[in-house]
Amino acid sequence: MASAIPQGRLLEIVREAHTRSGVPAVTAGLLVGEQVELAAAGPVEVETPFRIASVTKWFTASLAALVLDVEAPLVCGASAARLLSHTAGLRQNSRELLPESCRGLWSYSNAGFVLGGDACAAAAGTSFSDAVRARLLEPLGLERTGFEEPAGAAPGHVQEGPTGHRQAPDVIYAERRRAAGGLWSTVGDLLRFAAHQLGGPGPLSGDQLSAVQEPRADALGGRYCLGCWSRELAGGRLALDHEGSVGGYQSLLLLVPEDTAALAVLTNSWRGSALIRRVVRELGLVPALLEGARAGQIEPGRYALDDAVAVVEEHGGRWRVAESETDPLTGLRIERPAYAVDALGGGVYGFAGGVLMSHRLDFPRAGIARVGWTALPAASS
Repeated sequence: MASAIPQGRLLEIVREAHTRSGVPAVTAGLLVGEQVELAAAGPVEVETPFRIASVTKWFTASLAALVLDVEAPLVCGASAARLLSHTAGLRQNSRELLPESCRGLWSYSNAGFVLGGDACAAAAGTSFSDAVRARLLEPLGLERTGFEEPAGAAPGHVQEGPTGHRQAPDVIYAERRRAAGGLWSTVGDLLRFAAHQLGGPGPLSGDQLSAVQEPRADALGGRYCLGCWSRELAGGRLALDHEGSVGGYQSLLLLVPEDTAALAVLTNSWRGSALIRRVVRELGLVPALLEGARAGQIEPGRYALDDAVAVVEEHGGRWRVAESETDPLTGLRIERPAYAVDALGGGVYGFAGGVLMSHRLDFPRAGIARVGWTALPAASS
């Protein structure tokens, strides 16, 4: 069956999205069957490396499938499957447990991937970085992917004013934190990784690929696997994807197994999600409508945990959400101005149509909001 994804238009789509978004630079790659398109806009080439941030989690989960029994309990008490599916009950950036009111909920945790990375390193008998290189990067020929900043890498940018940018502070990933988001890569290398995830040659067996891609938890209108989301696109096709955001970079890797297709988009701006969203829409990779809308489930108020704060309120007949948090690697306080959200169905709300999973929030139980993928309890002030 022919793919529904338009081909031959990637460069046009990327250039238009770049012009509209004002993002300093972007590269993108599209794989459909055996056909590959690459595109770049801004002062970069198609093989310029970018930070891929949390797209790294997909690599970490793949390494875990290679060197661990992901279902077996680890020294920390949880299995790799729980740690790498964000279901171990850990806070986002510490090994502390979530508050009692949030227990049992899916909640995004970099700390779980740090512990999972420790287990992978111990099983491989090397550092985590060396294990990734030897077990994944070298077998797949990913020569421009690694944990050390490569020559000619695109510099990250943070927004300054309504439309401006300034260069972001340097981001340093300590060895133990690299499992949560430390890789640099190119769109070409990401498509090679994606081709293996789609069943092409590589180090993981079919059973190991299935273990990575098996849905483990329902959240935000999708299902989280190990290091990637599984969700339905318009037309009923399954998609696997993960986004990344850190220190002035935003990225996406998205696979459509039915079409043997993959899309990689890398940007060097914290505004990059707007550009990524345009590319996804133009390629027809929008999500299916969610069923069972429960209008009114949204709960206004202030929600907070550690340094993350979200305020949900009604304004002008629409629900609006304002967020703030501290980037754990740069120390920058990220203040997101209030944005309007709409019901997407199934008790899920989102902005910009909820095209990207990072554009969604929900209220899984009374007094809990899941904003920025993290379960936040209601706060009194």
